Amino acid sequence: MQRDAMPLAEPLRRQEIATLYADHHGWLQGWLRKKMGSPACAADLAQDTFVRLLDREEAVAAREPRAFLATVAQRVLCNHYRRQKLELAYLDLLAQLPAQHAPSPEERALLLSTLFDLDHMLDGLPLPVRRAFLLRQLDELPQQDIARQLGISLATVKRHLQRADYAAQAWQNLQTQHAHLPLEMCTKLLRACARQQPKRRQAIKSLCLLLFSGASLYALERQTPWRSWTADYRTGVNQRRVVMLADGTELTLNTNSAVNIEYSGEQRRIALLAGEIFIATGKDAVRRPFFVNTPYGSLQALGTRFTVRLHDTYASAGVLEGAVAVLDGDDGQRVVLHPGEGARYDRVDVHRQALPAYGGAWLNGMLVVRDMRLADFLAELSRYSAYPLACAPGLANLRVSGSYPLADVDAILDTLCASLQLRRDTVTRFWGHQMMRIELAQR
Repeated sequence: MQRDAMPLAEPLRRQEIATLYADHHGWLQGWLRKKMGSPACAADLAQDTFVRLLDREEAVAAREPRAFLATVAQRVLCNHYRRQKLELAYLDLLAQLPAQHAPSPEERALLLSTLFDLDHMLDGLPLPVRRAFLLRQLDELPQQDIARQLGISLATVKRHLQRADYAAQAWQNLQTQHAHLPLEMCTKLLRACARQQPKRRQAIKSLCLLLFSGASLYALERQTPWRSWTADYRTGVNQRRVVMLADGTELTLNTNSAVNIEYSGEQRRIALLAGEIFIATGKDAVRRPFFVNTPYGSLQALGTRFTVRLHDTYASAGVLEGAVAVLDGDDGQRVVLHPGEGARYDRVDVHRQALPAYGGAWLNGMLVVRDMRLADFLAELSRYSAYPLACAPGLANLRVSGSYPLADVDAILDTLCASLQLRRDTVTRFWGHQMMRIELAQR
């Protein structure tokens, strides 16, 4: 994992956590006690929740502190139940061993710790990568057979296995540390990890949706989206962050964005999980290729400065300098973009387009538009707002032009309303969350 050049001041972050602890620790412990039925376990997990916050690198202030704490605690609770299931599977296998193979208490603790680490690594792998890893390690299939079974190219299999390298090392450690145990036992433990993965991911998603329906889910999702919690770097709403990576690459995250950094000896990859980023690639001493992965396809930077953004059903890219290739599933080039060019792409098509005018103004904290529909302007501004913005249908086609500092969204709305003779109303939905609606000013 790469480190930010300017980490958050430690005293400030600890003060934020201390305030959360003082104000809400008792409530969180009671919330956990209702779910677990055990005061002792609830106290332990409440402490674990705040320990997890201390391990975070960014600020923890939240507009909905109890929703924020409950979401972090829910993850801790899911991990607790997962570890219980793994430990039960482990103890069940131990009971089947002959006496001469029974490990000592110290060996049991070490094996269980390694098993937990392996499970955590599997949990962090995408499903296709995990499937390739398990076929290789458990079924011992050659890479060509894995490619045929999964219906992917050999190059993709190699990339998946490389991404699972840390899990492979943990699996080897488990076997090496406990070489005196039957290999069948270690294999059954790995299968126990694998069986939990899809169910656990769906369970976590369902629990989050049930727990935070309505206002709490909306507020927390915009501040710290739960899908991006495990990201290496992320930003909240209307935050921007500049990260200098080890190879000299400058990475800038726009509002509500998240990325993972995946550097190896052979390549450099950034996975865009949410939002928008700007990249100025560094000159790598060993000339490793540079890729950006999105849910809709991958890009390869060919010595360049460019932006990448995720939309609801596609991704887009724009090149300021150098060149960028939009790749197919086997890393073959579909389209090469040059300075001033952009593209929108999904898993099927690539549509070349001109680089949007003023599209990079956000790097300077500005939103610059020329003759944009009011409805489109508000949709863009909503990315930087703590609440959604909309307008009355009859006003959607009004035109907006200007340069607006993004530091103060309310000031932008005041200026907009004054210039177009509009007014803004705060609308509260029946489930509690608020939105801002632009109306025609009353005369």
